[in-house]
Amino acid sequence: MNDGFLLKKSLGQRILEVAYDSIYPCKCLFCGRVLEDLGAIACGDCAQLCHGDYDVEAVQHTVFRFKYEGKRMLARRMAAAIFRRDEVIDGDCLVCVPLHEGRLRERGYNQAALLALELSRFMGVAAYDGLVRTRATAKQFDLNPAQRVANVAGAFAVRDGFCVDGKRVVLVDDVFTTGATVGECERVLMEAGAVGVEVVTFAAVRAYG
Repeated sequence: MNDGFLLKKSLGQRILEVAYDSIYPCKCLFCGRVLEDLGAIACGDCAQLCHGDYDVEAVQHTVFRFKYEGKRMLARRMAAAIFRRDEVIDGDCLVCVPLHEGRLRERGYNQAALLALELSRFMGVAAYDGLVRTRATAKQFDLNPAQRVANVAGAFAVRDGFCVDGKRVVLVDDVFTTGATVGECERVLMEAGAVGVEVVTFAAVRAYG
């Protein structure tokens, strides 16, 4: 029923990843130091940063590169960091926080969708683009907590035909700040019949996460 909303990689993406892995060395997610262990996420000095404290400059820089500089390949190790940190992630499916279509065209990709897709490989459950932003919203970064809640109120909906009835949903985003965005997404998923929504993010602002 939900197959039309399934997140999946194109053949071109898979070929690009193979080429990227064969050409570029494995580097620390945070400082860029070359790693000998191809399965590692970060060097020894930066390993503690995988806990996702967004108040740390190196974590902010990693998110910025991933989100605004087109570093899509970071999604794999960012998702690995989430999975290794949050060992008990339990759900029937993953759903990404959506971008408005205008911002999606501008950026070229949804960073939350990339994280959800990579996380699905670790969890062994499907990831979906099952939510939609019904209107454009101001960027949350410059808003205070109350303004953030008002900014996203009524801005999300479950896509027509996407079914979460009776499902435990894992909602995926890159950064947790005040929780306004994920809270609104959680609300519409629960209204659509989800029996639970667990939120996972790569990083969290210390004051809120």
